[in-house]
Amino acid sequence: MKAGDEDELERLAAHLAHDFSNLLTGILGNLELLERRAARTGIQGLEAYTKGARQAAERAAELTQRLMVLSGRLAQPPQALQLAPLLRQFVASPAGQGIGLAAPPPETMAVRADPDELLAALAELACNAREAAGSGTLEVMTAAREVVITLRDAGPGMTPDMLARARHLFFTTHANGAGRGLGLGIAARIAKRAGGWLDLESAPGQGCAARLVLPLPGAD
Repeated sequence: MKAGDEDELERLAAHLAHDFSNLLTGILGNLELLERRAARTGIQGLEAYTKGARQAAERAAELTQRLMVLSGRLAQPPQALQLAPLLRQFVASPAGQGIGLAAPPPETMAVRADPDELLAALAELACNAREAAGSGTLEVMTAAREVVITLRDAGPGMTPDMLARARHLFFTTHANGAGRGLGLGIAARIAKRAGGWLDLESAPGQGCAARLVLPLPGAD
């Protein structure tokens, strides 16, 4: 995808996120009024419907947040940050459920990135690992003037054709187009905004290794 096309896509994502946010405000506001009316008048049997509506709204809110991350509108300039506490925070959070840390990096190891964006990229990779294998393992190493954060899973892996398209937005390996279809594309764009890239290694029956390659502080 050309740079101009990427810019246009990111602007579209920002506009969609803004519109979705406005729609959700109206939906949630009316749900709250409905719940209050039901409680005040004693109407029974609405709980299942309002609960389902709220769950759908929460999923829509998650999509809205991910579109904002994709757009880059929430991104801050990359900064030097300590990697060990950030990874501990991640694996202890709901977004890191099922993800283990193979070996904690040295406390002095730093990387240049936006901390919120890096956490968002890790969350996307973790979700892909959970969908593929139920769990995954984080590994960290340095190479030249870069830090490599690898999330490995033991899932079914991808064919060469799947691997070639895996970073494309809305590509999914799920049948009938089901699935998130945004995760690796979002992670790749976050890495790019930090001055790095996303590398993928996978083969059928061999799981997947998703590597966020990010610059060290002070790297050109």
